[in-house]
Amino acid sequence: MILYSFRRCPWAMRARLALRYAGCEVEICEVAMKNKPAELLALSPKGTVPVLDTGAGVLEESLDIMRWALTQHDPQDWRLQANPAAAQQAETLIARNDTTFKAHVNLYKYAERYPE
Repeated sequence: MILYSFRRCPWAMRARLALRYAGCEVEICEVAMKNKPAELLALSPKGTVPVLDTGAGVLEESLDIMRWALTQHDPQDWRLQANPAAAQQAETLIARNDTTFKAHVNLYKYAERYPE
């Protein structure tokens, strides 16, 4: 398996963390976003990271990669299969982190772009 990643991308971080937690053997291909490898673009023409080539298919979204990894091995029940209410709370938190929170992080990280 190959994970196309960028070290500072929060979505790629989520994918790397989930794959490591699940114990998935994966080769990480660090991508220079200004010089994307042809192999990445062949798998995912949109050219964003993370992208995971599982050998049996391609996953182009960090949340899909995280969920896939947890179906491979989930030793601490991060999917919260035993507690559907907690699983729903987790999904709500993930959605908030992926939208509202991420927008605020960008304002902080890239303050020179957003002086207001």
